[in-house]
Amino acid sequence: MAKEKTPRGTGRTSIEPVRSDKSVSLKERRRMIEQAAYFRAQNRGFNGGDPVEDWLAAEREIGRLLPNPQQQKQELAAYKKLREGVRHTLGEAKETLSAENIRQALAQATAQLKQVGEHTADTIDKVAASVEKDMVNAAQNIGTRWEAYSEKTADLFQVWRDRSNRFLTDATAAVGDWLQQTSDKLKTQTYHSGDMAAGGTLECTACGERVVLHTPAHLPACSKCRNTEFRRI
Repeated sequence: MAKEKTPRGTGRTSIEPVRSDKSVSLKERRRMIEQAAYFRAQNRGFNGGDPVEDWLAAEREIGRLLPNPQQQKQELAAYKKLREGVRHTLGEAKETLSAENIRQALAQATAQLKQVGEHTADTIDKVAASVEKDMVNAAQNIGTRWEAYSEKTADLFQVWRDRSNRFLTDATAAVGDWLQQTSDKLKTQTYHSGDMAAGGTLECTACGERVVLHTPAHLPACSKCRNTEFRRI
């Protein structure tokens, strides 16, 4: 089992955070299962219980949170292809731009990826939800200023960066309209362990622990409190 320590004043157990610049390996996955099994025993005061049942329950828990390495690889490939499809469609946008154009960019890229047949519909739907969240976060960064269009802040929308001022003004309005419509549907822009996310910094909604993604990757559970929900900052 990985070496545990108890942060002062928290009463919680934590281990080294999982690296977030690559898929979670079998070794790291096993470590997460060990930690989850340990917490199950800890929660009952290490009284009674069956270590085997703790381990099996922990395996099921981590299995729900995080795909196995092969599935992670497939989801990462689908995620990258979908983002490229959305980027290509957005890049083809003409002078007339609306919120519908943005919605259709994601819908068309998703449909085209399903037609290719390289990934299951469930995998594509899962990564499409993550790409949509990425787009929402980028739209929130842009706000009402077309000057905010940059590779760092605009993410997929940065394909418009070199367009005319008039186009960018219209684009900002379209992105704002799309954001309002989509935000109403999504309610909250949170990611969960096992979700794909673009590079950047996310924080645990429970304890504020931060995870830095240098490249697109699956989110692990929080290394500090084991919470499974994150928001982008």
